[in-house]
Amino acid sequence: MLLPRTGFSRFAALLCCAIFPATSSIAAAPVTITVGELTLRLCRPHYTGYCGSIKQPIDPAGVILGKLTVGFEYYPRSDLARPRLGTILPQEGGPGYSSTGTRDYYLKISTALRDRRDVLIVDKRGTGLSSPIDCPDMQTGATDLDAVAACASQLGDTAWFYGTDFAANDIIAVMDALGIEDVDFYGDSYGTFVGQMLAGLYPHRLRSIVLDSAYPVRPPDPWFRTDWAAAWSGIDTSCARSPSCSSLGGTATSRMQQIIDIVREQPIHGKAPDGNGVLQPTTIDTAGLIYLIDFAGFGPPVYRDLDAAARAWLTSHDALPLLRLISEADTASVDAPVDFSYGLYEAVTCSDYPMLYNLYKPRAVRDQQYATAVQDARENRPDLFAPFTLDEGIESQVFITPLNSCLPWPKPPQDLAPGTAGAPLPPTAQFPAVPTLVLSGDLDSITSVIDANETTAQFPNAVHVVVPNLGHVVTDSDEIGCTLGIVHRFVRDLNPGDTNCVNRVRPVRTVPLFARKASELEPLQQLKGDKTTEVQRQIAAAGVEAVGDAIARWYVTYNSVDTGLRGGRFTYRLSGATYVFTLTDFKWTSDVAVSGTISWDQTSNIISAQVALKSGGIPAGNLQIQWNDGDIDAMASVTGKIQGAALIAQRIAP
Repeated sequence: MLLPRTGFSRFAALLCCAIFPATSSIAAAPVTITVGELTLRLCRPHYTGYCGSIKQPIDPAGVILGKLTVGFEYYPRSDLARPRLGTILPQEGGPGYSSTGTRDYYLKISTALRDRRDVLIVDKRGTGLSSPIDCPDMQTGATDLDAVAACASQLGDTAWFYGTDFAANDIIAVMDALGIEDVDFYGDSYGTFVGQMLAGLYPHRLRSIVLDSAYPVRPPDPWFRTDWAAAWSGIDTSCARSPSCSSLGGTATSRMQQIIDIVREQPIHGKAPDGNGVLQPTTIDTAGLIYLIDFAGFGPPVYRDLDAAARAWLTSHDALPLLRLISEADTASVDAPVDFSYGLYEAVTCSDYPMLYNLYKPRAVRDQQYATAVQDARENRPDLFAPFTLDEGIESQVFITPLNSCLPWPKPPQDLAPGTAGAPLPPTAQFPAVPTLVLSGDLDSITSVIDANETTAQFPNAVHVVVPNLGHVVTDSDEIGCTLGIVHRFVRDLNPGDTNCVNRVRPVRTVPLFARKASELEPLQQLKGDKTTEVQRQIAAAGVEAVGDAIARWYVTYNSVDTGLRGGRFTYRLSGATYVFTLTDFKWTSDVAVSGTISWDQTSNIISAQVALKSGGIPAGNLQIQWNDGDIDAMASVTGKIQGAALIAQRIAP
């Protein structure tokens, strides 16, 4: 169902230690500490973090011999003078990501609770510090059946012992070794699946549960239709909430339907920069559009750009904005197994998720069952990927459901315990009345609000908070800190308190239109004292759009470098709590080049830019641009000089 969450993991990896100030106690931190029955060594001195590991049998029943390492990091509370109030246990998603690899983010979001609470980060078996699976053919991102078969062959008899139930057993074993009775659990994406497994198998070991972007451990539909429906409806939802899009009339999905009809007849080919700014041959076809729309839930760029990109082709045959979106969504990211294990992803997928075929049957039978299930869907559920056909959805290989990827996986061993294939939580397991908070974004196309509703309904003492305008993993994408405050209150008081702040989370600010030249743009709005002409304010508008475009690309670039839509480049770095972008001849329109710096303060949400413009290759002036990116109705203030005339203007923030 899920896939590597490029946006979130990239964000977590880029968080710099400078966000978390070192304390004077770090220098005096002991090299080793004893917690429970384990001696841990100082391994993250900046955070006063300690590393440890235990050995666990690969097969708890002992039929398959061998052991693996389960590694973890332990961060003691800062106030040792008072009694400990608890332990926070965060878990990453994927499946396949290392939880310790996201330590910066988990420590950041738990900072307000760490005075009297420890943090324990355990890597699930097959990931990170816990004997990561390395299937070379899959680690490049390949998902063809030959690569899956090679991985299954490599794992051999152990292939079925990486499911979430076994990972939950390992986590409990670590807690036992450390003498930790219960934890406050936080999981995001697939981490919510881990939380549900812990709740079902070990209910007494949880004090509270926070599930951010959840899907049910007992899903009612192996096709996960609600996720695609959320992706498609999000196109209209984001448009309706943005003045520049809603004012156009009609619907954004109707314009996308026109694009779909066009590329069904004749795909559009071209070159466009990917998420690393590398020009790539790119095709707009039904498969690319399905993948792109499904990708929208990972962050704002797709919903921000999509309607304007569609209009650019429909009105002037400018394919570049749409080609770029598809190229960015398809950017290859080759991870080391310690960071993300594709082999573990496949092992969990095959052991835990419902399939359209019975994995206890031979391959020939599975193939027939799969073909029958697909034909049944053609006849009885043809709208699963509407407005695309069922076959277009399947051919796209979008990861809404695993579909055929487990066909070559080996049969489960007959004595597999405690769960069974596709049902890792025994049917007799009941969810406890542990206080549970479920969070979801209403633009999440990866784990939809309906998924989260189904998850919430499993727990007798759960509350579900839906956050408008956010996609996957809301605590990561909420600029104003609303959801983080809710989480902190919930852990402290076992009650989320007032959640009305979710109504202050800003909508996606969509691009008004993509223009080849500045003369096509709406001029900036004049303010008192402005001396510029309409043409000059159009040049300035191109500069503002370029700044907004660079900020939006932050969500998709992997290596802190990207190019402009029509030329130039930018780089960025983190300085303290502020991202600093450096633009060099960065072009959003072909005739205006922008150079200078942008600062994006992660604490205040203030974005400020000081840039110089060239128009037609000739210096055209300088701009100072500023807005609060967290404001719902943010207006960008723009001052400076264009071609010698004083500029004092504004426009809706880009």
